[in-house]
Amino acid sequence: MKLPVITNQDIKKANPYCFLIYSDNILESINILDLLSKNNRFLDLIGISYEPIDQPVYLFKEKTNGKYVCIKVIGKYENWELPSNVQDIISFIDKPDFVIVDGEKNKEIFVGETTGTANVGNSQWQREGRKISAALKKVPMIYQTYYSGTDRSMFSLDLIDIGEEKGQVRQPTSLQVINHFIYSLRYRVPSFVVYYQNPEYDSVIGFNRSGTRGIESLKEYISIILLNSIKGSYKRQKKKIEIKVFKHMLDFINELVPYRNSKIKRLDKDFSVQPVSKILKEDGENFIKYLVDYINHDSNFNERFNLTNWDYKTFYSWSHRYKNTRLLKLLAKNKIKFLSYLSNTTKAGFTLDTFSLIKFLNKIYPKDEGKFSLKLNDKIPTLIIPTLMFQKRKNKYIYKVDPGTGEIAAFSELFGKNSENKKTMNILVYVHVKGPEKFSTNTKLFKAIKHYADCLIINEKIYEF
Repeated sequence: MKLPVITNQDIKKANPYCFLIYSDNILESINILDLLSKNNRFLDLIGISYEPIDQPVYLFKEKTNGKYVCIKVIGKYENWELPSNVQDIISFIDKPDFVIVDGEKNKEIFVGETTGTANVGNSQWQREGRKISAALKKVPMIYQTYYSGTDRSMFSLDLIDIGEEKGQVRQPTSLQVINHFIYSLRYRVPSFVVYYQNPEYDSVIGFNRSGTRGIESLKEYISIILLNSIKGSYKRQKKKIEIKVFKHMLDFINELVPYRNSKIKRLDKDFSVQPVSKILKEDGENFIKYLVDYINHDSNFNERFNLTNWDYKTFYSWSHRYKNTRLLKLLAKNKIKFLSYLSNTTKAGFTLDTFSLIKFLNKIYPKDEGKFSLKLNDKIPTLIIPTLMFQKRKNKYIYKVDPGTGEIAAFSELFGKNSENKKTMNILVYVHVKGPEKFSTNTKLFKAIKHYADCLIINEKIYEF
């Protein structure tokens, strides 16, 4: 498609309603605006002004009412004095790809994150902090990813570099969708994941995604958010698209996938605990209709669709991946029961008996005795999230921020609060590798820890914030 070039004077004559798009780099913004420029059922592109070339302005015309709309590319976050709310969003834990601001109202209206990879393996939770920053600020967001990709985390870098190992084709787990549903419910704001087809890898695992419309959903939703911000007159169409995107997400977790010589729903394989499984499998479409009404303030909270009202009897004994680390090795020998959402190994687990856990921690960390009862509320369960913070190479420590940053955000949000944003679990973050006594606290991992952790253990002692 040839994009027509116009001048700033042409834009001024149109007297448009103006938006701004800030981003990690100019290309992130241009990619999104180019998407809006093609086959858009709400907006027609009039032209683009490149005056100056590093701050292009896209001029659109609303198809229904003929109103002109312009979007100016502001470019890289660091090059501008940002509005305070944009600064808050990008500095909370991690920076999203772009933030769209209603320039007339000086209000953030959309956050976007796009990626050319699938969230599999160690990259599953990499961008979770970016999603949370939008949810906390009550700004709608879409995270665009792919249905499938390759996971190379089990192969050595040497084999990958020489092309010997291209990785195992995998798909994101249902937890990605579940977390987005919970963010939308908890923070009462749309939080979406949209999947694009990846024909090269989808076919390897037996899926044909050609009928899915992830690209169209992303384009339509951004367009309707822009138009609705002007007068609020597109609420009905906005809700229809929100239902469509949530249905897109629901369809993914209810797909049949291979499992032990048979096929089961992806949700049953990844997250069969209650009430999430029952609501999303048996009553998913009604849940979506309710959720869209709820986030648009057209209904009140309904306990029938409370995803986080956990039935702990449906959880499994926690089998963790770090059996040789001191704390978890001793926990395994102790009689305190820990639970998790799968029967096989998971990254995080929790106990309902925080009182006994505190006694146990006082015993194995005598120098910190008494501190645990100040940090952990013994009336609620405690979630333990083990993580890397450092990796030693030769005589130097390297900071590890992924995937730990996203895992802490994801599991703390999944289990640590209820659907009405009230705290329901303590969060104990355990750094299970030895590190230096002095280290930077400015990494995105430490930002996530500081926001979520009630108690942090580093170098086998409590770290005081």
